[in-house]
Amino acid sequence: MAPITGSHLSERALGAGLGGLAYVILYPGGLEGRVPVIDLGAFESVRLGVALAAALLGAALVIAALMRGPTRRKSRDDLPATAVFKFDDEVLDAKEAALPEEPRPFQDLTSLETLEATPVPAPEPTPETEPEPEPLATPSVGEDDAFDAARAELRAHARAEDWAAAARALQKATTLAVSDRQHMLAAQDAGDFARAQGRMDDAIEAYDLALAHARLTQAPDLIADSLLNVGDMAYEEHRLDAAVDAYEAALSLRRHQVQEGGGVEARHALSIALERLADVREDRGHRTRALDLYRESEAIAAELARADEARFGGDLATTRQRLAELESRLLA
Repeated sequence: MAPITGSHLSERALGAGLGGLAYVILYPGGLEGRVPVIDLGAFESVRLGVALAAALLGAALVIAALMRGPTRRKSRDDLPATAVFKFDDEVLDAKEAALPEEPRPFQDLTSLETLEATPVPAPEPTPETEPEPEPLATPSVGEDDAFDAARAELRAHARAEDWAAAARALQKATTLAVSDRQHMLAAQDAGDFARAQGRMDDAIEAYDLALAHARLTQAPDLIADSLLNVGDMAYEEHRLDAAVDAYEAALSLRRHQVQEGGGVEARHALSIALERLADVREDRGHRTRALDLYRESEAIAAELARADEARFGGDLATTRQRLAELESRLLA
């Protein structure tokens, strides 16, 4: 016998109540005066019909409760096995979720955490002798060549827009990285890939890692490059104070390199750092300071263009145009 639930009891009680109401309507004052008299008002002329309707409805409810089987609330075990929730790696708001998904340029890009977790393949030991581990900080010439070849392969695939192959080359370069310099370059490449995809959090993580490895190398040029990337990410996220700090640190390193007798590349890098800092200074409302930085950059760019017009002429034209725009806004 099926168990009786609360819904069945309530239906039976309602049916019995309607039957009692029918009796009260038909026999007012019955049961030795215990039944109250119900005044039907405008329906007094159809008292018999009202009583019969109540009695029939009550009987129908009782019969339905007796005939219908018990109801049971669906438990978690009754859910279909395929109803599994899956979280995406990126959270979209309602408007973004309604838009068609745009193809990304690096569909098969491996995340930075996966790249770093990939083990470096070790050479198989020979039966005669066990191999001696090589110091990680001093890669051999062959390892340098393999790492540089992987990065060259990465750039070639990127120029050809073969993004799947480029992602594999990036993973290969990250796996082959041994020294701090190589780890810095591999992390910087991973940051460039993530940044091109619009994956800002991954790019920030990669550039921060690149800066950490650059500091271990104690190479001013690598540290300055990493600082510029960190500043760029802060600038794009409108964290202007963080961008200023990173750009000023990079500019200080570039000035020191030039003062120590740096050549053409050092002066060109100094010009770039000056303009990066000038742009963020302007956005903070420091237009006079930004103008001074651009004028210094223009002087360096003019000197470089005089020595090599083919290489630096375009940079000089861009710097002068940007300087003229800034001057016009300052004088407006």
